[in-house]
Amino acid sequence: MRKKTAILTAGAILMAGLLSGCQKQAEDSGQAPAAEQNRQEEGTEQEAQADQETDSQEQVTLRFSWWGGDSRHEATLECIKVFEEENPNIKIEAEYGGFDGYQDKISASLSGQTEADIMQLDQPWMATFMAQNPDFFLNIRDYADCISLDGFSEDFLDDFCVYADKLVSLPTGTNALNLLANQAVMDEADITFSDVITWEDFYEQGKKVNEVNPENYFINMDNGIAFYATRIYLMQLTNRQLINEDYTLGVTVDEMEEAFAYTKKLYDDKVIIPYEESMIFKGAPQDNPKWNNNQLGCWLNWSSQADQQQWGENAVSLPYPCIEGAENSGVLVRPSQVLAVSANCEHPKEAMKFLDFMFNQEAGILALKDCRSIPPTEKGRKILEENGLISEQASRAVDLAMANPGMPELDVPNTTEVQDTFSAIIEKMIYGQYAGPREAAEEAHKLMSDMLATVKADME
Repeated sequence: MRKKTAILTAGAILMAGLLSGCQKQAEDSGQAPAAEQNRQEEGTEQEAQADQETDSQEQVTLRFSWWGGDSRHEATLECIKVFEEENPNIKIEAEYGGFDGYQDKISASLSGQTEADIMQLDQPWMATFMAQNPDFFLNIRDYADCISLDGFSEDFLDDFCVYADKLVSLPTGTNALNLLANQAVMDEADITFSDVITWEDFYEQGKKVNEVNPENYFINMDNGIAFYATRIYLMQLTNRQLINEDYTLGVTVDEMEEAFAYTKKLYDDKVIIPYEESMIFKGAPQDNPKWNNNQLGCWLNWSSQADQQQWGENAVSLPYPCIEGAENSGVLVRPSQVLAVSANCEHPKEAMKFLDFMFNQEAGILALKDCRSIPPTEKGRKILEENGLISEQASRAVDLAMANPGMPELDVPNTTEVQDTFSAIIEKMIYGQYAGPREAAEEAHKLMSDMLATVKADME
């Protein structure tokens, strides 16, 4: 379970040094015998053994699975290309697509032992996966000869990547909740925000977009509104976790009713794009043609998604909306994603070497750019800043979040069961299947309480 200090220590991830990992393998096997002789004359048994492994130049194929948008796909494919050029005996097979359905795909592949060797995963999923099988993933610390961990904050790793004393993943970057807005849309609707944006002001200002042009909407969201607005509203309202550590609900029916009523108001008054239209682009709201046609004003998402807009100078990152006087900002900071290596990987050293290339080698850092938000090390961020390759919006979003971080959530509310139940209630309410927010809150409280009791029983 995460401690409150997780967010405060997350900043340390940007303030660590970085050392390189595995050394480049010899590309010319014809020169290997001479090199072997020199090492034997100089040296150590460990160096000789390493050279013999390089000598073999065994052809290795690794599968790498991830989700993302076009910019992430292009950057990751470029990273793979550069790595393969430096390591001609290692081939990386890319398996990538959108976010929708990705978790189900990974779950099925892990159960059937058909998973990729290297997997990009959402950090909240790890609690569920590790509960299912604590041996799904390799302990990265067992491969210190292939990947350097010196550039990572130990606190950040402990808070988000260690389970049962095993380091089963590495963070791809520092991620924070982000309000990304299109200044052109706001200007057309005469929207102005102060340095602190309350949810009420967010609603009142947002109404103007559709009032000025009935084809336009302020908020571009699919069913993620349940996570990015309703749940964050509840965290700010109560200064408590949605789910307690003992698998009980941390909020009351009355509190749920208030949060649900706010969400319903966004839809009723056309602040947010209609649900039936947004769900056409579920998991990829940026694919909506209106998104890049200055017809949608903002979205609530992660900083790692800030590069999905095409607004140029019109893109601005704003402070996340809050309830006036809230003790907890609700603004989450955590890894953008994590990378894990399957315990079934037949070539774990080569897989770790590729991770080292992505995280620690300048060529890998430059190829990936900021496609997974702000790099998880100071060196990575510095390299990108020096080369003008870091997203100003992602960087500002992380800085805004670190200035007022919210209480980190426990693993429990991030389980698939909780998310699905919560989102389903919101959807039914939006479609008018309840008499009002009160009825929706009562059903949500009962269903989630029953579901949590079942989850807890399964965990015992």
